[in-house]
Amino acid sequence: MEPATVAIDLALIAACGGLVGLDRRGAFQAMISQPLVAVPLLGALLGQLEVGLALGATLQLLWMSSMLFGANTPPNETLASMVAGGMVLLYGKHIATPDIAVMTIGILLAVPLGPLGRAIDVRLERLNLALSQRALAAVAESRVEIIDRLPWIALGRVFSIHAALIALGSGVGLIVLAAVHPLLDGAVLVAVATAGMYLVPALGLAVAFSLIRRRRGIALGLLTFVAVAIMLDHGGAG
Repeated sequence: MEPATVAIDLALIAACGGLVGLDRRGAFQAMISQPLVAVPLLGALLGQLEVGLALGATLQLLWMSSMLFGANTPPNETLASMVAGGMVLLYGKHIATPDIAVMTIGILLAVPLGPLGRAIDVRLERLNLALSQRALAAVAESRVEIIDRLPWIALGRVFSIHAALIALGSGVGLIVLAAVHPLLDGAVLVAVATAGMYLVPALGLAVAFSLIRRRRGIALGLLTFVAVAIMLDHGGAG
């Protein structure tokens, strides 16, 4: 694991994390901040698209209930997902191909960052409110040139905070994964892999189904899941 190469990849993760952080609430809002898009995008940049797709799909299910609307401030799923993706993808690029256990540990390490991100979002909103007061004062004083800078200040804060936290979390997570994974013995490794294979996706499906208000929709979702599972099973057998 070359420190210089890891540093370059962390800089790439920081830039990507800052952009998707902007998309979440500050600008664009083209849905690239959703885990299903953001993590595979990061995987493509780091040469591991398949790992990014697998991890992003699981993270999307887990954060399905994190919806932005009105004054609601949910946990920051983008921050948590990008940190999970960053550490797992770095592990895959610089150490070894990430298995289910590595992905599971990465998810568990990053999940607490969701509530932390929510607290940061609240703080940013308060800072932006102060900027709006500065804009009103500038208009009252006929200093319109000040207003041009204020949106860039707000966007710069969002980009910088997401970039720094995602890069830091990915780097620390890589160190933790590299230290913890070799210590897992056979039974513990099997247990973690089993949780990642079955329990984590089941939890994600439970979150997704909890958002469906009609029982008919739940039944249709279950039938679709069973049908896809059967097709995949037959495809693998063929």
